Amino acid sequence: MLSAGKVIRLKRFFKDDNRVFIVALDHGAFGITEGIEDLGKTIDTVAEAGADAVMINIGVVKNYYKEIAGRIAFVATTEYNEKSLEEALKVDANAIKSTYFGKVPPDEDIKDQIRQVALKCNEWGMLYMAECVPAEPSGKFIFDVDLVRKAARVAAELGADIVKTAYTGSPDGFRKVVEACPVPIVIAGGPRMESDKDNLKMVKGCIDAGGAGVAIGRNIWQYKEPAKITEAFAKIIHDNMTVEEALKILK
Repeated sequence: MLSAGKVIRLKRFFKDDNRVFIVALDHGAFGITEGIEDLGKTIDTVAEAGADAVMINIGVVKNYYKEIAGRIAFVATTEYNEKSLEEALKVDANAIKSTYFGKVPPDEDIKDQIRQVALKCNEWGMLYMAECVPAEPSGKFIFDVDLVRKAARVAAELGADIVKTAYTGSPDGFRKVVEACPVPIVIAGGPRMESDKDNLKMVKGCIDAGGAGVAIGRNIWQYKEPAKITEAFAKIIHDNMTVEEALKILK
């Protein structure tokens, strides 16, 4: 049973259609990344264009209250430790997220870390998004349907309230992932796509398969016009716009 705190956070996080559009902006932990050099400006852009939430590293939340407060929800990307979770709670994050890329199922120590975060989030009434993506040692995503559905199910079984994972490439394949996971699923965007149509088809495919939404970064803020692609994604997610209709926004 969800605690009162989690119920409140769910209401604040998901729209009435039970979908959510998150812009992932936590890539800066790996160094300066093209497209988010000015993180405040990017938050402003996507908030105005229709995103529901941003995902940022807990260490820099304090720098962007002006852009976030009262305008857009936020997911705090944290480490697997209690201090990071406490910090997210103190700044009133809508959810926290941890990240795992690697073999599926994860090793027992990783599973234990995820479980401990889930237990602490449950204790504090904080929503927990577990990103669990099958990946090669190099970090390259693996899109195999069976592995992705296993990754999603493992994260849910360990206590995640929301799972973030890879999109498997087609609505039919991803529907198998959604059906195997008892909690809402959002998809990662992965590397920057060159085709506008493929970018939009990924989002539409997730929604058509029953996914709860997206948590996409590079395919938004590395796009030539981030505001337009944000608007197009928002229309697909919340208004069931077709890919062809959304393409007109990008003209």
